[in-house]
Formats: sequence, C-alpha cells, structure tokens
Amino acid sequence: MDPRPADPHPRLPAVRPDGQPPVHVPPPSAPPPARPRPRFSWKRFTRSPRGASGVVIVAAALLLWPFSGLSWIPWLAGIAVVVVLRLLRLDKLLRDWDLHLGGLVVVAGLMISTGPWDWALAASIGVLLAGLAQLPWWRLAVVGAVMCLASGIGFAVTRVQEQQVQAQQAQQVNEEDFALYGERRPERVLPALLEGIGQGDVPAVCGILDERAEQDFVRASGAADCRGAVERFRAAVGAPPQYDDLDASTVQVGASWLTDGCRTPWARSPLGGPALGRIDVRQSPPPGPTYFIAAFLPCEAR
Repeated sequence: MDPRPADPHPRLPAVRPDGQPPVHVPPPSAPPPARPRPRFSWKRFTRSPRGASGVVIVAAALLLWPFSGLSWIPWLAGIAVVVVLRLLRLDKLLRDWDLHLGGLVVVAGLMISTGPWDWALAASIGVLLAGLAQLPWWRLAVVGAVMCLASGIGFAVTRVQEQQVQAQQAQQVNEEDFALYGERRPERVLPALLEGIGQGDVPAVCGILDERAEQDFVRASGAADCRGAVERFRAAVGAPPQYDDLDASTVQVGASWLTDGCRTPWARSPLGGPALGRIDVRQSPPPGPTYFIAAFLPCEAR
C-alpha cells in the first residue's frame, strides 16, 4: 500500500499548547502590479504651462537664428548653462525648468546681434505657434496672429528704412570717391580706367565706377568684388603703357558722354570684352565737376 502523500498545507492544531485558538497566518500575497507610465501626449504637453512656454522659446530661438548670421555661440552658451545647473544639482531646485532657462540664454544671446523688430517678430510667431498647438483653445492663437501682423508691419517698414539709409550712404561714398578719383575731362575716363588696371590701383579704378558699372566690371572679371577684379585684370594684362592716344571717341549725349572703346584694349580679352566696350560717362554733382563711369554698354554690331 502506497504511503499517503504529505499534505502541502499542514493543518494547524485546533488548540495551541497554551489553550488559545490558533492564529491564522495568510499566505504571502504578490506585490501590486506597477502602474504603467503615461504615454506622451502632444496635446497635453502644449496645454501645460511648461510645454507652451517651451514651444515659444524654441520657436523664438529658431526664428532669431537666421537674423544673427546663424551664430552657434548663443546655442553653446545655453547648453553650457544647462550642464552647469545639472552638475550643481540645481535642476531640482528649479523644478526641472533648467531647459527653459537654457533656452532663454540662447534667445538672449541671439537678441544681442539682432534688432527690436526681429525680437518682436520672433516672439509673435512663437506665440502664434503655441496657440495653434493648443487648438481648439483659440484665444492664444488670436493673440499671436495680431502680434504677428503688428510686428510684421514694423519689421517691413524698418527694413525699407534701413535699405534707404544704406543706399544714401553708398551714394554719399560714391560722390566722395568721384570727387577724389574722378577725371577732369570725360575723354580721360577710359584711359584712367586702363592705367589704373595696369598699375593695380584699386582705389583709382573702383573710385570712378558707379554701382551698376562696378557690378558689370566685377562680373566680367569673374572675381568676388572690385578689388579682386582689379587684381585679376592686372595679372592678366601685365603693365600696359599710358593710354593718352586711344582710338576712342567721346560724344556728349544729353546729360552724359558716350565713349566708344570698342577699338581699344578694353574691348578685347582678357579685359572687359565687346560686351562692355562702350562707356557711359556722367558728371558728378557739385562741388565737382569730375567725371565717372555710370555704366558699360555692349559694342554695336558692325
């Protein structure tokens, strides 16, 4: 006869030796299951103060970056601030707002090399993006749209004014150059151009070129600027002699003088070539008079 298997749960005696009823000890229970971490929700993130402010800061930094010349220095400064705060264990003191503080450092660094209307436009677009992320909560988006409209108008007006000031300054510089380097007679302009190239005299050559003429001059040389164009032409042609007896006629046409240099070295390679063979000469304003090159014109078909 097989022995009776042992009872896996031995029964407690009905009465303890001291006469008291036995104490029931429940079996150990399993630990409660861990609560699952909540899944990331973009809508919940953008509707929280921390998330909305983070969107505004990031948008402002990215929008200001091109206006600062794509400088990396503010970004490195912001990263350094975050690293220092975490090494010093100050991120918990800031209640995990250390990333926002680093973002504000980036924005502040970018603001140093930009203007007030750049700041306003970047902040407005940041508010608009934060509002759009919170839709259908539309109030912040409306505020951002109004801010974008106002700052956009101010930004455009400021840019137009800056361009006008720059144009006036460039015109003033040109007039000063024309008074200093311009020729006393219109027929001397083309010889002065060739002599300046032969001598590598950058101020003398660039000083008699108006903006349009300078652009054509630089384009014909394949250089990046007027100085480079003079140096490239000088290296290509060597040191030419004086050009007092050029086969070039100068005829007054209204308020300008037209010099036909199509039979001169200027209209041949490696100089300007036939595309720039004729020269539009103008007179500078008082206290001149001096004469400068306003534009280059192509040679006429013969």
